[in-house]
Amino acid sequence: MHDRNLTRRQALALGATAVATAMAGSTLKAFADVVAQAKIAASEEIAKGTRKEGKLRIGFSNGFSGNSWRTECLASLKKEAANHTDLIEDLIIVDGQGDITKQVNDIEDLIVQNVDAIMCIPNSGSAVAPVLRKATRAGITTVPFNLPVEGGNYTAYVGVDPVTKGHQISAFFNETLGGKGKIVVLGGLPGNSYTAAIWEATQKDLSKDIEVLAFKDTNWEEDRAKIIMADLIAAHPQIDGVWCDGGQVATGAMKALLAAKRPLVPVTGDDYNGILKLYDAEKANHPNFKICMVSEPTWQSVVTLRATLDLLAGKDVPKYQLIGARRIDGSNYQEFIKPDLPDGVCVDTDLSDAELKAIFS
Repeated sequence: MHDRNLTRRQALALGATAVATAMAGSTLKAFADVVAQAKIAASEEIAKGTRKEGKLRIGFSNGFSGNSWRTECLASLKKEAANHTDLIEDLIIVDGQGDITKQVNDIEDLIVQNVDAIMCIPNSGSAVAPVLRKATRAGITTVPFNLPVEGGNYTAYVGVDPVTKGHQISAFFNETLGGKGKIVVLGGLPGNSYTAAIWEATQKDLSKDIEVLAFKDTNWEEDRAKIIMADLIAAHPQIDGVWCDGGQVATGAMKALLAAKRPLVPVTGDDYNGILKLYDAEKANHPNFKICMVSEPTWQSVVTLRATLDLLAGKDVPKYQLIGARRIDGSNYQEFIKPDLPDGVCVDTDLSDAELKAIFS
């Protein structure tokens, strides 16, 4: 990525092959530091570090905190920050509560507080772009992660490549449906850039004989997904597959099918323990029930904080760091499933089972 004027989508697309190659054949094992052993594709484009003297004040603008993924992500961030108390004076965490305007105002407040860096999971990749540009121009290191931000007017970005994820999902549906059928699409927050990027990539390779019956937003909430799926079941007598970018959404959708006494069908999502437990319990009863869960590591916050600290130490880092997404399906789900932990646990995590039990007790 030599061209510094590349769009966000072009940058992610160019990184996709490297990520896919790096992750080929990889499986998740129990180890002390999952982050250190992760496969991360780094762009050739470099973000220049700016050394800050003294202890650091770092802001984190969380778009919302309404699900277990965010809970684990935040726990991992706080755990990592505790390992750097010699460097960090304050970690200021603000919650946008799912409101785009509030998040923009939160970031404005962090700029006024003159923090050294702002980490951010955006509710909207377009809405936060101007305020992150303002922060960057004010000399604040800006590192959005998890959900892409339009343009490149920030210091660096960390996330799973949505293009690779979309391609994996389309290949799954083409194979399991034999290239034809009817699916429904269940996304996350309305207008979020991540769902949009994954769905765009899915559509490019999806068989033209697979009909999309509906696209609905679920806010990445299991209960909401179950209600929305129930309405779709009532409206459509034939549903052959369910596209989701979140495992909690997939779980809610499958539970709606069970409640309606309909057969379970191929479904996608991420590394949500509930869908793995449901698959384990129901796969024998529903021969067409197949899963393709592409993990969304909760420890993206750790990679982001480490990159931020490097930048503030004056070190250069890759402009884009794309984390290799692990595919979880019927062949390997037993390596990931946590039968003794709640459904809400996201299993691609750097937190121990004991830490997870404490969080979800």
